[in-house]
Order: sequence, then structure tokens, then C-alpha cells
Amino acid sequence: MSQISTETRPFQKAPVHLLGISQIIAYGLLFYAFAPLKIYLASATGLNQSFILTILSASLILQAILMPIIGSWCDRIGALHIMRFGFFIGAAGIFGLGLVAMPFFQHWMFLCACFMLIGIGLAMSTYEMAFSAAVQLNEPKSRRNISFITFYGGVASSLSWMSIHPLLSYFGLFAACSVIALILTITGIVFRQAANKYQARTSKAAIAQPKTPFSWSALTNTEKGALILLACSGASEYILFAATTLLWISWFELKFDNLALAVILASTYGPFQTVGRLIEMVLGHKYDARLTGLIACLFVPCALLCLLADTLYMSFLGMVLFGMGHGVLTVSYGFITNLYFRAEIYGRAKAITATPRVIGAALGPSIGGILFAIDTNLFIGAMVCLSLLATIFFASLLFLTPTNKVHITKDSAAKS
Repeated sequence: MSQISTETRPFQKAPVHLLGISQIIAYGLLFYAFAPLKIYLASATGLNQSFILTILSASLILQAILMPIIGSWCDRIGALHIMRFGFFIGAAGIFGLGLVAMPFFQHWMFLCACFMLIGIGLAMSTYEMAFSAAVQLNEPKSRRNISFITFYGGVASSLSWMSIHPLLSYFGLFAACSVIALILTITGIVFRQAANKYQARTSKAAIAQPKTPFSWSALTNTEKGALILLACSGASEYILFAATTLLWISWFELKFDNLALAVILASTYGPFQTVGRLIEMVLGHKYDARLTGLIACLFVPCALLCLLADTLYMSFLGMVLFGMGHGVLTVSYGFITNLYFRAEIYGRAKAITATPRVIGAALGPSIGGILFAIDTNLFIGAMVCLSLLATIFFASLLFLTPTNKVHITKDSAAKS
């Protein structure tokens, strides 16, 4: 069977809209879907919902462990090919969850095996791979294209919840999971065609070793510093994000004693994530990505301090700032890696920065839940400290001059 290389025609027009839609499908159907699915899985297996979420967290840890390996393969055979395999593997895991509705498949070990496949699918199909594809196919315009991709991804939660809830209610677990698996499979087929179109084929020998070597000892001090700072900032930020996102409803319900209002306020951050990404997409290219990312970082502690106030107006403002800040930061973490690492090694460099971030996202809900149960003010205080720590790490990037010539020459900078 022929294999695929990462060699591409110079600066192709990347399938940006396809990559964007893929993130609605990947995040919506392999992650956000578990908000409604966990209820039906718990009912089918007799396990409690906390156990289901624990298995989901374990699958995210698996995703983190696999990131360096997948990043290496991304550089070897091309991100589009990795993504198509991710959608197929994720489809198998989701279809397996549908089988849990049948008595023979209700063992917890089978459930864990399905979640393992889903964790692998997530690692191979979500933002890290989509960003790598954008960089590999059109590096000078990677920032703009990454902004487009995240703009689509901002509506993943809303679309998935609005569609999966009715499917589960009217047709049950097996039918809903079958439909989700079918969508993922079709997406995998589409990505197979896109990969064949945009990323060239070559012999098996070409993938035996990445064309461009990548090792820690070979990196310059600037490149090592960039990796460390991006990894530390991302880990701090995603512990915070994962911890707070799942607890905002509880926070606002305690504050205002109104569940409906709490849900509305907690949902505010989603649309404003999209607003932040739109601003980055339209205006961000005029400014240094490290500067726009730093401003976005500062939005987060300001948002958390607003949420300490007892007024509805300040709570709304806090969620607006929280959403816009994280909306821009998603783009920043994706693109800034490319300021220091060119397309040929971007996948491996991105994997190093993504691994601690994914671990943070997996641990965040548990850390947040413990702090929230002890004291709500302690919870917010700890989150403010994490946000300031992430900001300090991010700000330090301003002292490291970008090393990727594609983005530091005058002509390329104007195009990016």
C-alpha cells in the first residue's frame, strides 16, 4: 500500500472551511456529546455519571500521552491523513458506546475500551491536527487560517447539544450513537479524499524517518524557551478553563438562586468565544500574535474578578471577557508555535506544548470540583492565581524573538 508524505505543493490554498467544519464535528461528537450521552450511558450500564466522566477524563489523559507520537506521524505523513484515521477510530468508539444499550455489551471494561478509541480519535482529529494541516498547506497564511478554523469550532457545543438531545430522547442510545458514528465515518471519507488531493503520495521508505530531524539537543535556547513557556502557559490556562467551564452554572445558581438565569449566564461565554475569534480573524493579523494573546490572557483574570461582584451586570461582563479571552487564546496557542517552528517540524513541536495542556484539561474538572466544594471564594481565588501564572508565562514570550523566517520577513509577515 502506498504511503503519504508531508511534501505539499508550495503554499497551496488550504481547505480551511473543511478543516473548520471538521472541528465542529470532532469536538461536538467526540467531546461535547458526553454532556447528554453520559446520562444514557449511566442508565444503560447501571454505573453512575461520575464514573462515566472519570473514564472520559482517562481518555483525555490517553490523548495527552499519545500527542508526541501523533505529532511525529503528522510531520511524516501529513496532518490530513492523520485526521481521517482519527475520524474512523472515533466512529468505532462511538458506535461501540451505542452497543452498550444491549445486555451483552454492558460490562464496564467494554465501556473503557470504547472510550480508549474515542481518546485516540480526539488526539488525531481535533485542533492540534487541524492547525498542523493549516501550517503544512499554507504556512504564510497559517494565522489567518487557524483563526477561521477556531471560528467554526466555537459553535461545536451548541450544535451538538441541540442535535444530540433530540436524537437520544426520541430514538435512544443505539440509534443516536449510530448516527454520530455515521457522520464521523463520512467525515473520515471526505478527509481521505482531501488528503489525496492536497498532500502527495510517496514510497514506504519516505516515512521511515521524518525528513527534518527534531530533537531537544538540536534546538536553540530561544526555541527551547518558547516550547517551555507555551507548555506552561497552556497547562495553567486549560486547568482553569476546564475547571471553571463545568462549574459556572453552579456558581451563578449559588449567587442568584435562579437556575434558569444561571444557565443563561454560563452559556454566554460560548458566543463570545466566537466573537473573540472573529476579532482575531479580522483585525489580529495587523498586530504581533504574542501581543494579542497577552491581551487575551489579561481578559481572564479581569473576568474572574468581575464574577466576584454580586450584580447581574458584572457577572455578564465577566462572562463576556472570559469568552472573548479564551476565544483569542485558542488561536494564539495554535499560531505562536509556528513563529518559532517551521511547517516541517510544527507537528512535533505542537505536540510538546499540547501534552501538558491536554493533561490540564483532563485534571481541571476534578481540581475545580474539590476547590468549589471546600469554598467558592477559594475556588475563584485559585483560578485568578492560575490565570495570572498563565499570563506571566505568556508575557515572557515577548522576550523571545521569533525564529521562523516565513513569519519574520516583511513580505511573509504581511501575508500572515
